[in-house]
Amino acid sequence: MSRQITICFSLFALVTLFSNAAEVEWNATGAVNVVRGEDFLPMVASGDPVIVELSYDNGSEGEIFRQIFDLNDQLFWQQEEYYQSVNLNIVITIGQHTWRGTLESGSPGPPYTIEVQDVKVAGDTVDRFRLTVAEDDGGSFPLFPGELVATDNPRIQIEFSDLSVGGDAVPSYLDSTDLTCVSQSFTRITAARGFISSGSGDIIDFTVDPESIRTRMPNLELVELRDVTYDVEFDEVVLRWGSVPGKFYVIQYLAEDLCWREKSSTQAQSAETTWAVLPSGETELYRIVEEE
Repeated sequence: MSRQITICFSLFALVTLFSNAAEVEWNATGAVNVVRGEDFLPMVASGDPVIVELSYDNGSEGEIFRQIFDLNDQLFWQQEEYYQSVNLNIVITIGQHTWRGTLESGSPGPPYTIEVQDVKVAGDTVDRFRLTVAEDDGGSFPLFPGELVATDNPRIQIEFSDLSVGGDAVPSYLDSTDLTCVSQSFTRITAARGFISSGSGDIIDFTVDPESIRTRMPNLELVELRDVTYDVEFDEVVLRWGSVPGKFYVIQYLAEDLCWREKSSTQAQSAETTWAVLPSGETELYRIVEEE
């Protein structure tokens, strides 16, 4: 018995060179919620529009610092931190004023440079992606309107989340704590917020509109995906693309958690490669990744 397969693809497949890290950029807008402190009050008011720009490298090895298992030994809560070679950069613009925090590598433990929390249980729980540049974590602040003194501990923090308040709903933003996946699932974010703090009482608290969030990987290149067909006889999807002889290519598919997963790989023998993969569902989206 044959089955109907819906193949999703574009004329161009995303291709990136594999390396130890890939830069990820986020952009969003929001509004100021609360302002406190004599340095910030003359510059910012509640309701002022906020522009958020941030970037980081997603190739860092993470460290799991909390896991919770149920009675059947099934993992339902995990938190992981990333702090080595993350090259975190956060820029917040409010009116004519811009704050910027940068951090190449942080340290283990609080304030957790980059924290990913994945929850698989319903109730008052949160899937969370939090990024923090703090001076006591090794961060620096090339732009910081407002007077800082030696005893201050400035901090800029952004948090993206999917809230599940009561009921049977399980947070769906994340399905793992893999840093390479969180930016691809941004459409599942239901709440976001952040703050700028001098560490001595001055603070700007703001919210971010989830609908405004956009992410991208600026180092991605485009290559033509020339053809995708379904072979009914062998139940295979056949992909054809332009290639460089000797280069390795990885075929990826978009999983249910909105993360690209490897399906197969091959080394190109000519200027055009044809490769077959087994579909794992009735609908699949593919892309081809060229290894460096």
